[in-house]
Amino acid sequence: MPKNIPSLKLKQLIKILEKGGCKFYREGKGDHCIYIRIIDDKRWIVPIDLGAREMSPAYVLRIFRQFGFTDKEIEKLLR
Repeated sequence: MPKNIPSLKLKQLIKILEKGGCKFYREGKGDHCIYIRIIDDKRWIVPIDLGAREMSPAYVLRIFRQFGFTDKEIEKLLR
């Protein structure tokens, strides 16, 4: 498991995810938006809560895991 995952604001998380190859897919229900990551014909589609001001390290890690990022990829993105 990656060490020292920070709590992030929404804009910071979106910027990191886009750097990792995720793209905006569509608006979701309520205050969610849907992002997608496609690698080797595999698609990961994940809703992200836009209402949260600051996301806890556990939530940030869960988002990365849902997108299929490995520990090394997560550590590289958070540098």
